[in-house]
Formats: sequence, structure tokens, C-alpha cells
Amino acid sequence: MLTSGLCYGQGKDTLIINSSDIDSPIYYNAEDSIYADLKNNVVHLYGDAVVDNGEIRLNAGYIMIDIGKNEVLAKYRYDADSNMIELPKFSDGSEEILAQTVRYNFNTEKAFIEEVAIQQNENYLYMEVAKRHANDHIHFRKGRFTTCDLEEPHYHFQLSKAVMIPEKRIVSGPMNLWIKGVPTPLGLPFSVIPQAEGKTKGLIFPEIIPLSAYGFGFQNIGYFLPINDKLQTTFYATLYSRGSWGFRNRTDYMSRYKFKGEFDLGFQQFRPGFPDTINKNKFSLQWTHRKDPKSNPYWTFGSNINFISDNNSQNSLDPLNPNYFNNSFNSDMNISRSFPGKPITAGAKISLRQNSITKNMSLASPIVNVNVSRFFPFKNLIKGRADNGFEELVSRLGVTYSFEGQNKALFEDTLVREGNFSAITDKFKNGMNHNVSVTTTAGLFKNTWKLTPSIQYGNKLNFQQVEKTYFSANDSTSTVLRQKPGMAHFLSLNTSLTTVLYSYYRYIGKNKPILRHVLTPSFSFRYMPNLSTTETLIQGADTLTYSPFEQSLYKIGSTRDQALIGFGFNNTFELKRKSEKDTVDGFKRTRLIDAFSVSGNYDLMKDSMNLSNLRLNMRISPTKWMNFVATSTFNPYGWIDSTGASLSDYAVQSNGKLGRFTTTNFATTVTLTSKQGREKLDNAIDNIEQNWNADYEYFLLHPEHILDFNIPWKVSLSHIYTLSANTSISSTNTERFNQLQTLMLNGDVSFTKRWKLSTVTNFDVKDLGITNARLSLTRNMHCWALAFHWTPIGGNKSFLFTIRSTSALFRDAKIDIRKPPAFL
Repeated sequence: MLTSGLCYGQGKDTLIINSSDIDSPIYYNAEDSIYADLKNNVVHLYGDAVVDNGEIRLNAGYIMIDIGKNEVLAKYRYDADSNMIELPKFSDGSEEILAQTVRYNFNTEKAFIEEVAIQQNENYLYMEVAKRHANDHIHFRKGRFTTCDLEEPHYHFQLSKAVMIPEKRIVSGPMNLWIKGVPTPLGLPFSVIPQAEGKTKGLIFPEIIPLSAYGFGFQNIGYFLPINDKLQTTFYATLYSRGSWGFRNRTDYMSRYKFKGEFDLGFQQFRPGFPDTINKNKFSLQWTHRKDPKSNPYWTFGSNINFISDNNSQNSLDPLNPNYFNNSFNSDMNISRSFPGKPITAGAKISLRQNSITKNMSLASPIVNVNVSRFFPFKNLIKGRADNGFEELVSRLGVTYSFEGQNKALFEDTLVREGNFSAITDKFKNGMNHNVSVTTTAGLFKNTWKLTPSIQYGNKLNFQQVEKTYFSANDSTSTVLRQKPGMAHFLSLNTSLTTVLYSYYRYIGKNKPILRHVLTPSFSFRYMPNLSTTETLIQGADTLTYSPFEQSLYKIGSTRDQALIGFGFNNTFELKRKSEKDTVDGFKRTRLIDAFSVSGNYDLMKDSMNLSNLRLNMRISPTKWMNFVATSTFNPYGWIDSTGASLSDYAVQSNGKLGRFTTTNFATTVTLTSKQGREKLDNAIDNIEQNWNADYEYFLLHPEHILDFNIPWKVSLSHIYTLSANTSISSTNTERFNQLQTLMLNGDVSFTKRWKLSTVTNFDVKDLGITNARLSLTRNMHCWALAFHWTPIGGNKSFLFTIRSTSALFRDAKIDIRKPPAFL
């Protein structure tokens, strides 16, 4: 029975139902009107009606409450244009259902629903007729499941009959794929669609490879197994018709505030087929481990392992093979310890370097290091004053120390494949290296010049030395590396002096332009006495002087005294002129030359050719769309016109000229786009800087390569011109200069909102030919993406046509048609 009074018209009332079946009151209200039919024991709610009993909440344009049956019926209503509005919305905790008709019984907790729409994360489920049971299970017919959020989805899976267990799964009978409302023959006799939030175990659908060097295949059919909140693993298998197969396991682990990592172990067997019967095996290991600093701020441990057993990046069962052009693989494992309150850190490292071009591997196991960061022993003893140069030098005197010990070997990769580990052991070299540096700084001439003197001492201990002997029979030299310890010393006395000079040039004009020139000169002196011992081998009139450590782990750089006077001049030019568009100070600034520098050195201790080559660098970027970089080397010594070989005399004496440019490189990049595209490109660069990922470094250096559908068009043209002097002119090589010009075109254009065409093309100007090109055609189809990538020229000729879902749920549901690069 209802105990509350009822009123007619607009308002809000509360129904208190005295029934043993209902424990809580039912609250209701309506924006338009409320009408109580006492004779039939029914209440009608019109206009944005709400019924709430604390457990379920029902919103609709019209709601009828049947007090006798303890039921509610909710329907939509029409607006002035006969459009359905205020569709019933049924909420039960975190679950929300949108439908056309809802009938719910408070006693049985069952509901009958028509035209249901349910959204969970990125999944959308439509039901024509559904019945909700007391255990929250929903049985329905004629369902549509999709990840497209449109009212008329681009695609959906038609479910004949199904049961939905909220937040767990949907189990259906026969289902098939519909595209734009048209049924297709693609389908399954039954399906289980996971709905649980978080991770659920299950099969991973494979990629079908219709054409490859290994035949027809299934790529990465897998099984995902979430073990617990800290550990999950995935197993993958690959099989091809010609007998090649592979297996891979990826395991992810994490312990909050302690560590996290990924472990990927793989095996591949290549079977080329008749007539070749030799199978090739390949192991791969990737392991990344990162320790959270919160677990222990003084200890750090990390690993970044990327190992392949055959040292070959171009053979893989993956047709795309992202490592096809990767010639080097690096693996590192580090552990370090810092000491609170002390400038000391210590650590150890294991490192492996692989190079598929040289076919070599370099293993350092271990590398032990101790570092003492800069400390100032006299800082508290002497209070330096800027007007007292000596006190300032002493108070700022800083000391650093570093120690490194290594055990390292360089060996051929065939030794690993053959399992000849004893031969690898024989190639190890070991030693220790100590370095001490004492540096200070002071300001001179009212702090306009900065003086930085320093002393560096190094000690290198090697446990292997070379011994050279003559063979009198053929007058040749033999070199043998023996296990023999030896020590070498290094000492360097350095002083540098630098300042900054500003020059301003005012010009006559309407905007009163001012040219600012910033000159940063620097001068240095370095004296390095030869403290290393050398060996002398005499055979008749011939004398050979060599360092016994030339093949040791820590080699000796120089075996003579050096006294180098270094110099460098860096310049920047900026133009400032009045501009009404600038709201800061009313001036517009344009950087004419970002940097123009000249540097070199003079060795006082050399017998000849004391002056080094001059190095010149210039960088100009007057606008956002243009960048120019030039680097050059100027040789002040003469040369022989007929051969191009260098002489030891200055060019002024031998050739009557100041010298010649031996190498020059010009790189120009122009990026053109619309004003809107420039803003989008700048925003994309800002987003890259704020979100560090695997592509961070590449796109930060090459923002013109960013692909964005919001940028209508973008063209980037790069020209690289290299000119080098020919120092070995002959009858077969008569060119005085070697030239290399390359043009690279990178561009994309959106000819509709959904279609974008992009290309990367390299053109050799000298040979007048394209060295490499790639064309890409992409279409954004809202919930699906289509792409066609074609490489018609180069060593990686291939094409890929792919259609994939943009949903994370169906990321493995894609169709690939491809021709991979030729197998090497």
C-alpha cells in the first residue's frame, strides 16, 4: 500500500511502499506532470521522469508505476517534430542501458527491454529484444556488436541469440559480419566476447601471410595468460608451408614502486626447401628491466638486452621485419651504487655489441667503474673574492677522479654459431684506467674574461703487450700479443680563456633596423709531455719505433711531446627592427646566422705542419620552414696539382694561395605547408616534447616527417651536397674534386578528409637516378584504417596492403596482403 499522498500537476513526490518484498523507499519525480490513477493503482510520470529506489535508477520521457504489480514501464516521448526524445535510461550500479522500452519488476528484479544500446569502454552492443534476469544476466535476440560509435555503424557483428554476463563476457550462437548494413559470408558458428575490465586469458588470432619467401603461413597465433596483477605472459607460434617455423614468449612483470620489465625470448628455424636441405636456427632475446628509484634511491639496476644469435638482421619469419635495415644490436646490463653525503658512485656493467656488416661481436664482461664527482677541497677554507684573483682560483679549485677496469674481447660471430667458446676466451683483453682532473676558474679584467686552468693525469695498466720481431729471410715484421702487464702515464696541462663581445650596427630606414653581432672568441693552451715508453727494433739500417700498447685494451694516443695552442671564434648575427605586430617590446627579431665558427690549433712541438686544418661551421634558419647547415675543412698546406697529394709547405709558398677546402658539406632543408598546417606541425612538435616515446628522438630531429590527417599538405625538400678534394688523381680518376649530391623529397597531401598520400624519395643528382623511394596511401575510415605501402626501388622492394581495426579489442583482426623484401 502507498502511504504518501498524491498530487496532480507538476511537482515531486515520494512513494513509501509498505511491503515485505521492498525494503527501501522509491523516489520519483517528473518535470512536466504527475498523474495518479487511484482506481487502477497506477502513477503516470510525464517529461524527464525519474524513478530511483537506491539500487536502480530509471530516466525516461514517460514512466508508469504499477503499484499493485510493483513494476515500472518506461518509454520515450516525441518532440514537436515527431522525433523520439528522452529515451529510457536504465542504470544499475556501474551499468547503464539505453533502450526504447523498459519494463522492470522490483520484486523479481527482472526486466524486459526493447531496442537496447549498451556501451562498455569502446564497445557498443545493440539488442532488439532483451530480458534481464535477477542475476544480472541479459538474454537477447538480434544483437549487433561493434566498436563503431555511430548510430548506423560502418560495421557490426550480427548476433542471432546471445547471453551477456555484465563485466565478464558475451556468449552468442551463430554470428556474421555486416558492413554498412550488408551481410557478408564471414562469420563464426559461435563466439565468446570478453567484457571483463582488466586482463582476461584467451587466444590471439594469427596474421595470415598468403605470400612470402617461406610460402603460405600463419604469423603469431598466440595465447595470452594473465597470471596475476604483477605478471602476464603471451605465447606466439609461426608456421609456414615450406617448413619454416618459430616460437616466441613475451613476459611482462611489474612490482609497484620497485621495478618493471619485459622479457622476450624467441626461436626461429628457416627451412629453404628443396634442393637446399640445410636448416638454419636463430635465437633472439630482448630483456628490458627498469628499477623504480622509490624502492632504493642509492642502488640502481637496469638492463636493455637485444641479442640475436646469428648476427644477421635481414633474415626473419616476420615479413615486415622492422630490423631489416638495423646493422647493429646493443645489449647492456648495469648496476650502480651511490653513497649518500659523498660524491662517490660505483658500478659494474656487462656489454655486448653486434654488427652485421663487419660480422663481429664485442663483449665486455665486466666493466667496473668508480667515479668521484667534482668536489672543492678549499671552498670552506678560503672565501674567494671576485677582486682577488688568487683566492678565487683556489676556492673554486675542483677535483674529479674516475677508475675503470675492463675485460673485453672482439671476435667473429661464427665462433658463437659454432659454439667455440674457448676461442672467444683467448681473445679477451683486460686492463685498468685511472684519471684525475683538477680544474678551477676565475674572472679577469672585471670578470669580462673567463680563465679556466686545469691539470689532468691518467694511468693506464694493460695486461697485454705486443712484441715485434724481424724475419731476416724476407725482411718482414711479425707482431705477437703476449700476456705481459705494463703501465703507461698521461699528463696534460691546460688553460683556456674566453669572453663575449657584442657589436651593434644601426641602419637608416623606416623601421630603424639594428644588427647585433655576438662574437665569442676562445683561446687555449695544452701541453702533453710524452710519458709513455716505446720500444725500438733495429735491423741493419732500419729502425722501427712502436708502442707496446698499440693493440692493448687501453691504447696510447701519442708517443711524442705536444704543445697545442688552440683558437676558436663563434659568431651569431641577429637583426632587430620595429614591428607593430610584436606586442612585447615593439621589435621583431630575425636570426640571420645562428652560428658561424672557425677553429683550429698550432702544435709548437712538431717538426713540420704545425698548424692543423681549420674547421668551419655555419648554421642558418631565418624562417621556420628553412634550415641550412654547412661544414667545411680548410687545409693551409700546399698540394701537387697533378696528383692532388698534400705537401708539408704552406700553400702560400708552394701554390701562391692561402690553401684549399678539402671537404665541404652543404645541407639545406625546406619544409612548406599551409598556415594551418604550420600551426598543427608546431603543436605536434610540442606534444612530442611532452610525451617521450620510441619515436621521440627521430621526429624531434625530423618534424617534417610527422604524418597528421589534420595537416592538409606538407612538402619537405632536402638537398645534401658534399664536395671533397681528390688526393689521388690518376689516369683512371682524373676528377680534381669528388662530388655527391642527393635530393630527398618527403611530402604528404590529404586530397579528402580521409585520404592521404605520402612519399619519401631519394634522388642521386650525379647519376640522375632514384636510389630509394616509398609511397604510402592511407585512409582513415573512422573505426577502420586502410594503408598501402609500396617500395618500388632499392634493396627493400616490397609492398603491403593492410586493413585493420582502430579498436584495441580487434587490433589483431586485420587483413594483410604483402610482398616482403627478397630473402637474403
